[in-house]
Amino acid sequence: MYRHQLDVPAVIIAVVLVSHFQLRIPIAETCLFLQNQDPMTGLYSKTWTDLNFIGFWIVVFTFLRAFVMTVILKPFALWAGVKREHQQNRFQEEGWVCIYYSISWTLGMYVLRTSPVWNSWTFWFKPEALFEGYPHTQLPHVMLWYYYVQLAFWLQQIFVLHVEAPRKDFWALMAHHTVTLLLISGSALSNFWRAGNVVFVVMDLADIILAFSKSMKYLGVPSKICDVFFGTFMVTWLYTRHYMYAYILHGFMFTAYKMIPFELDISQGKWYCRELAWLPILGLALLQILMVYWFALILRILVKILKGHSAEDERSDDES
Repeated sequence: MYRHQLDVPAVIIAVVLVSHFQLRIPIAETCLFLQNQDPMTGLYSKTWTDLNFIGFWIVVFTFLRAFVMTVILKPFALWAGVKREHQQNRFQEEGWVCIYYSISWTLGMYVLRTSPVWNSWTFWFKPEALFEGYPHTQLPHVMLWYYYVQLAFWLQQIFVLHVEAPRKDFWALMAHHTVTLLLISGSALSNFWRAGNVVFVVMDLADIILAFSKSMKYLGVPSKICDVFFGTFMVTWLYTRHYMYAYILHGFMFTAYKMIPFELDISQGKWYCRELAWLPILGLALLQILMVYWFALILRILVKILKGHSAEDERSDDES
């Protein structure tokens, strides 16, 4: 199932590595490293060659996902006694998601904690700091690297959505991925990097817990334990994706208007004007609507648990 997702990306990765380290072909360097560093500040700005970096990471994620799923997670599922192929596949998918989001959330929190946006562990960010000093055209290497890798991951997720077994909410997921990609690329283009970083960490934490909970279910862990993880996931989702997220949306609706002058000057990285200011609001609002839809499904699962049934994912495909 995953052979071509291993073979083809492995060849591309090998060609790029040889092209850079042995042949010293310039374009290969742009696939591996960020380029536009200011020698005075040590900070990085976006440039067109960053597209090569993003494209290379799409290939890397295709390889990593297939490798982790086939070489690590599938043998683990077999060792744990998961016999049905469908459950093995689902465990591999959820296991990969859990691993990736655990790493991305940890790195995202590091980026956030080392930025002026950080507030505290109870409420992670200062909403007004998202817009102070706009536009943020120069970034630390780790932040720009993290942002582009996240963009590559979400671009690769469109491919994943079409190779995984279909889920009941395929079109909702497709809409979510599309809106997410527009928000990520739009925030990068318009230099709202700080807001994008906060959205990443706010969204990723609940996904870690959900993927871990579903992985445990596919491994045959007792339903009562899975229900505890589900309860933790539900509280986390509500706090991060509805409470914290609301402050981001509120910031673009009201705070940004007060702190950022309307001006379109692309040469200076200024994209906040009356004609464009509504776009991030629309994107964030659409994403929140989708999350409200999914939270309604979460509440349905909660009702099942309270009635004595186990937590079953309303988003999964029809095969149990």
